[in-house]
Amino acid sequence: MDFGYTPEQKALEQVAREFVSSVCPPERAKEWDEQGTLPPELFKGFADMEWLGIPFPVEAGGGGGGAIELAILAEELGRASLDVSMCFTGTIINSLCVFEHGTDAHRELLAQEAFDGKIRFAVSMSEPDSGSDVAALRTRAERDGGDFVLNGQKMWCTGAGLPGTQIVMYVRTGEGDKKHDGISAILVDPSSPGVEMHQTPTLARHILGTYELYLSDVRVPVDNLIGPLDGGWKVMLTNLELERAMMSGAYVGVAQATLDEMLAYSKQRTQFGRQIGNFQALAHRMAALQVDIDAARLLARRAAWMVSAGIPCSREAAMAKYKGSETYVAAARLGMQVLAGHGFSTESVMSFRWRESIVATISGGTSEIQLNGIARSMGLRSY
Repeated sequence: MDFGYTPEQKALEQVAREFVSSVCPPERAKEWDEQGTLPPELFKGFADMEWLGIPFPVEAGGGGGGAIELAILAEELGRASLDVSMCFTGTIINSLCVFEHGTDAHRELLAQEAFDGKIRFAVSMSEPDSGSDVAALRTRAERDGGDFVLNGQKMWCTGAGLPGTQIVMYVRTGEGDKKHDGISAILVDPSSPGVEMHQTPTLARHILGTYELYLSDVRVPVDNLIGPLDGGWKVMLTNLELERAMMSGAYVGVAQATLDEMLAYSKQRTQFGRQIGNFQALAHRMAALQVDIDAARLLARRAAWMVSAGIPCSREAAMAKYKGSETYVAAARLGMQVLAGHGFSTESVMSFRWRESIVATISGGTSEIQLNGIARSMGLRSY
């Protein structure tokens, strides 16, 4: 396994780091979070850098890149904030879903508008009684002539309320022997009649925002079906390993930035006549955290490398997601301890890191779900 970057990948890493410094440094990301706004310069920047087309074939108007390039960008954008990185990751993963399972018209829409940042895609899976047990979803879509008619309730739809958003929504269109059967993916415009949308108040992730959707006789053209009818479960699992590799990269980036911030503070803050970072109690904890971050980085890069090589890696991707998310939570907690009163002030970036970190072990599959999958790969049955 060679995790070394090519010259082109190293250049991408450097360009992405400069992008964060100029467009979305942590202080600015914190302001965006507090204002609850997604500034147009962020997605415009993604589009201008041609990052939104990276994983798509050149013949389709994309950049012909792969998982390693995407993981690099996710990690560097994570240095701004987890939410900033997820602005990129969520758009890429859902765009890939539409490209791989949609129609020629959907692919044309991607090439004409999504790669330029004019539209973006979100995903809607969760419901009030369907979170980790996503196959238990109950929102229904009934065929009526040339349309599907949707009724139900969706929750935790990240970014659904942003301008130009189309939602890849998973709904029940049939029944089968297993609850995974009879699920379909349908592209829904949230501005359609019958869609009522409310933003959910949350501790963080205010740049993208997360939304609750109520669907009452929402008519969607049959042509908006993504993938086969009743075959949505396989569509849902598409690029899951890539998503976890990218998310893991984001966790590593933000955890490293969090450690860098507390390290800098510990070198300029003095108590009892010396820098607080030189007290062994703090020095050891920060050193151990760097070990954990490096371990998480290696797991993330292994997962990205395996995805790029076409090697199945559900276990390795779960390991990377678990380790990365838990490490970010630990980093933010330690950062609050090192910065003490300064961190407790909501004026500090560290307070923002702490608020934001809480969701890392929940969203995109909880730590417990990752451990379940890892346990199964070891021949264990985890309940």
